[in-house]
Amino acid sequence: MKKSLLALAVLGAFTSIASAQSSVTLYGRIDQVVTAQDPGHNASATGTSKNGSSVVKLNDGGVNGFGSSRLGFRGTEDLGDGLKAFFKLEAGITADTGSAGGSTTLNPSGNSFFNRSAYLGLSHDSLGEIRLGRQESLTRENNVKINDISGENQFNIVEKLETFDSVKKKSTLNRPLFQNFGIRVDNGIRYTTPQWYGLQGSAIAGLGERSAISVPASPVFNADGTFSKTNPATITKAATYRGLSVVYTAGPLALDVIYEDLRGGEVRHGDYNNVITVGGSYDFGLAKVATAYQHTNNLGGQFDTLNVGSSFVKGTDVNAWNIGLAVPLNAFTFKVQYTGSSIDYASSPSLDQSKYGGSVEYALSKRTTIYATAVGRGGDKSSYYSRQAEYGLGLAHTF
Repeated sequence: MKKSLLALAVLGAFTSIASAQSSVTLYGRIDQVVTAQDPGHNASATGTSKNGSSVVKLNDGGVNGFGSSRLGFRGTEDLGDGLKAFFKLEAGITADTGSAGGSTTLNPSGNSFFNRSAYLGLSHDSLGEIRLGRQESLTRENNVKINDISGENQFNIVEKLETFDSVKKKSTLNRPLFQNFGIRVDNGIRYTTPQWYGLQGSAIAGLGERSAISVPASPVFNADGTFSKTNPATITKAATYRGLSVVYTAGPLALDVIYEDLRGGEVRHGDYNNVITVGGSYDFGLAKVATAYQHTNNLGGQFDTLNVGSSFVKGTDVNAWNIGLAVPLNAFTFKVQYTGSSIDYASSPSLDQSKYGGSVEYALSKRTTIYATAVGRGGDKSSYYSRQAEYGLGLAHTF
């Protein structure tokens, strides 16, 4: 009996050691926001409703809310001598419908379950970290931490403003503010240095890996009055994403400088969509200020339009800027932010656009928050915005 008890005690000790060396955490968030959406007087909020008519929606928190709903798993294992293995699997949840997962850069069909994150890696106290898989772009990571006072949520500085086409009766996302290269990067390989006197550097590449989608043959009317068919086309060849960043943190101060670009895809040779972002934030205690500036040279998308040509037009540039303020007061947090951009099109007149808003959050507990937001959008031809103004009331719970 004593030997059995001793064996159980030894086994329990080894189990405790093993559990201390490795851990897996289940976590998530559910966020729902009731939103009243006002379009411009020349735009439809739904594509079928009367121009200028408001619509009320129940949205997931990823749309002007506290934050997108998600379900995730993360874990670490201590391998000894300062070396650790880690992983993260995170799926987006559209809580108003119950849908999970979604599209990724190389899987536009929308059936990727762990669409938010899917990576593993190794980290060492003195050698840094390497990470492999689907992960955040450098601008996305630093917008959340430094550049955007709402963390790319209520006043998301990364938005292509939605413009309604009254002829085609549909909306197009064609007026960019800031960029973040699609939030996340597929097939990512990233190295991050250890922190030296507040400085930390990162380098990342998202491998393009060909993506083939067949486009059926279509009839063509010939000059002699006859019809013929084109050869089936293929959307192919995604671009490789590349990025470098340096981040400095010292107490309440945080600064970042980021360079990113694409190579391949819409352009057969050379790089394009060259983006430089400079941002910073400072927490005064009574208030926190965040600001950023971004310049994009030769704006372009990540895919070839068809294998017979390209939609890329060299020379389209974007300048974007923002400033935000957050003021905590007991259980309340008040936030305001203004973001603007100017698009210098290569083949059409330039356009200016802006986004601005305010919010109030009330923490019922450390994990449950109610909030109200108001967001407006302005600029040239703003009467064609499908989302000119939005007002939301939401509830968020993290676990």
